[in-house]
Formats: sequence, C-alpha cells, structure tokens
Amino acid sequence: MNIRTPYKSRHREQILAILREREGEHMTAGQILDRLRQEGFTIGVATVYRQLDRLVEEGAVNKYVVDTATGACYEFKGDHCANPAYVHGKCEKCGKVVHLERRFVEAAMQSISGAVGEGGFELDPVRTLFYGVCGDCRRRG
Repeated sequence: MNIRTPYKSRHREQILAILREREGEHMTAGQILDRLRQEGFTIGVATVYRQLDRLVEEGAVNKYVVDTATGACYEFKGDHCANPAYVHGKCEKCGKVVHLERRFVEAAMQSISGAVGEGGFELDPVRTLFYGVCGDCRRRG
C-alpha cells in the first residue's frame, strides 16, 4: 500500500487556507491565483495547478470538471462533504457553480432514474449538474 504523506510547503498551505476560508464554495485555479496575488504572494499558475493536484490526490480538496468551457473547480473537503446532501448547479450567466440542496431535487432525480426502466440506472448525485441562473444574476436583472 502506497500512502503519500502530504508535503508541506508555503504555497500548499496558502492555497489550502484560501479554500478552507471559502468552505462550501467552488473556486477555479485562476480565482485562487488572483486571490493569492491580491494578498501579496508571488506564485506562478503552474505552481497553483501542481499544488491543487496534490491536494486532490491527498484527499483534502474536491475537484469538479463541470464542462470544457469552464474548466475545473476546487473546493475544500470540509464537514459539508462528509454526507453530500447537495447536487451542483451552474449559472448560465456568470458560470458560478453552487450547491443545491439535494432534498429539493431528490424527487426529480428518482423520477429520472425510474424512467430508465428495469436497467437499474442510478444518477450520481455528486456529479449531477443542473443549469440555471444564480440568485446574484437574477437580482442584477
């Protein structure tokens, strides 16, 4: 069994701190890079991607590839990930990925799974994605 011990680096800890403080939110590597630079850290984009890949491999961060237009999103694996009671929604205006409480869409997901027939097809709630418009964009008109 190959258990990888997390390599502690300054960049790793800075990235993890940003994701941890925004627990439950999704951030792209570009957003993380912008945030690091706003805070005065000097870091390259390749380093951000390398550290994010390590954090995903270590199990500290979730990575979601929503579609090819948006690229990957990352989120800190906090308490909210222990029992994922959500599915994902993507805003068609701003591209933001949000959590939608699963209890509100559970009946629809069961209907879709049941409509497939006897094949036993089951939707993956963590990878299920609904498209729509987020509250911020709706308020902006």
